Amino acid sequence: MKKFLLLLIFSILLVACYTTSNDGIEISGYVKNSEKEYIHLNYLPRLRGNLSFDNFTSIGSNIDSEGYFNLNSDKITDGANYSLEFKNNGIQLILFRGDNIQLDFDVNNPKESLFAIGKGAGKINTLNLKQFGYDNFDFENIENINEFSNHIEDVISGQISLLNYIYLKKQNDKIVLESDNKAKIQKIIANSPLTEKEYKFLLNRINFQRYSLQTNFLNKISGLKNLDSIEINFKDKAFKHFSKKEYQKLNNINDWHLANNLESILQIEYLKKLVEQDSVRVTYGNWQSFFNNSDYKKWANSFLKDNLNGEIYNKYYADLSTWLMTLGADYKTYSDNLDPNKSNKYLKKINEFENLLENGLDNKAYALNKDTFTLDKLKFESLLEKYKGKPLLITFWSAQFAGSSLVNNLPSIKNFTKANKEKINVINICIDKEVNKKVWAARIIDNEWKSKHYFLPIEKNDSILNKFSDKKISAFCDGGVTYAFINKNGTINNGIKFPFHLSTEKIDKMIK
Repeated sequence: MKKFLLLLIFSILLVACYTTSNDGIEISGYVKNSEKEYIHLNYLPRLRGNLSFDNFTSIGSNIDSEGYFNLNSDKITDGANYSLEFKNNGIQLILFRGDNIQLDFDVNNPKESLFAIGKGAGKINTLNLKQFGYDNFDFENIENINEFSNHIEDVISGQISLLNYIYLKKQNDKIVLESDNKAKIQKIIANSPLTEKEYKFLLNRINFQRYSLQTNFLNKISGLKNLDSIEINFKDKAFKHFSKKEYQKLNNINDWHLANNLESILQIEYLKKLVEQDSVRVTYGNWQSFFNNSDYKKWANSFLKDNLNGEIYNKYYADLSTWLMTLGADYKTYSDNLDPNKSNKYLKKINEFENLLENGLDNKAYALNKDTFTLDKLKFESLLEKYKGKPLLITFWSAQFAGSSLVNNLPSIKNFTKANKEKINVINICIDKEVNKKVWAARIIDNEWKSKHYFLPIEKNDSILNKFSDKKISAFCDGGVTYAFINKNGTINNGIKFPFHLSTEKIDKMIK
């Protein structure tokens, strides 16, 4: 109780010094067992590492000696996903414009210990309840589509009932009192009640999850040989919620969960069209084979235009466009769907990054096209020789796959470099195909990452990374970046864990 009161007083003092605008957010809090780690807030798009169309850049600071921190930004995407990251851990947050949230948690057990107060805290606390976890759905023991559909309805009905009791503040009703975490639910009702906007958002998120759950289940059973040739009956009750009337309840897809659900909706609606209009035989074994073609893309474009609002249409294509741009791939087939005669934030961001791809290497402020910053084997060895006898931290990264693991961590990396410039030398070496050099420049400038940067073409130099790491950085899911530390004696520590959340004390130990 004493700690909670201290947090409340701390938040009041912060608000006195800083008032959150209607479009901005403030996240502050008290962290138990902190060692003054660096903590930062990241944007989590549906497609990892994608651009923010509201120009949000990750923000961070060190937790102070008393365990407190404060972060604020005036460039937030309403209803989007964010992650508060620290000490190789994180807390997932859905944020609305105007949120002013104070968090209380243990750095060693954030999910179980987390509680929030303030404007916007209700949705954070509610989503953190175990009743709303993804693991409530049983994929392992059910192989019948209708049986799984009934299972989905049972879980979702329970979630909606609990949500209603929380929203209506009925903390003494049966469903609350019989929950083994009733104390936490009652605490939410008493200290962070849901606003109408939060309630409607959560209701949509709960209801719409059934779409991706359904396609995930189809994906799971598609490999079962006994079902491989059996036709899917889209008139079964399992698909009753795939209804254009239901889709109208979707306002935006800023939350990537909702965007994933929309993708599932498009897939099932297209399969229904193939069966009903084209007499195509769709089975559990072949249903995934119908989407990678121009007919599906053309149909999806029409379906989005006819059945969902313009905001959803633009966000859907802008996400795909900018993600392919950051991968150095062909993005025009998606960006061309956006009306070039209409001015919106999506086209603005696409044009900005397109300009960086075309002109970033010639940007005079960064001078990345200088021959000095492009390495080969001899120049790389000469660079290492320059730092002989000094502690050296090297970030090896892939421009093409940086979004998978590097981009969101740039605030920590930049802060670490600045704070420890007298102790550790930090250099950043991008190892990628020569053709992706322009993506390297665009990523650096877009994130205002002013540091010591070098580009090492992977052609004829792919073996250089071997003595520093066995990790393949040219892969999206588990690649993107690796770190190496060379101490004063020249000993190489390969593939070290992300070092940028370390406390000052641990950094001092590392360099000895």
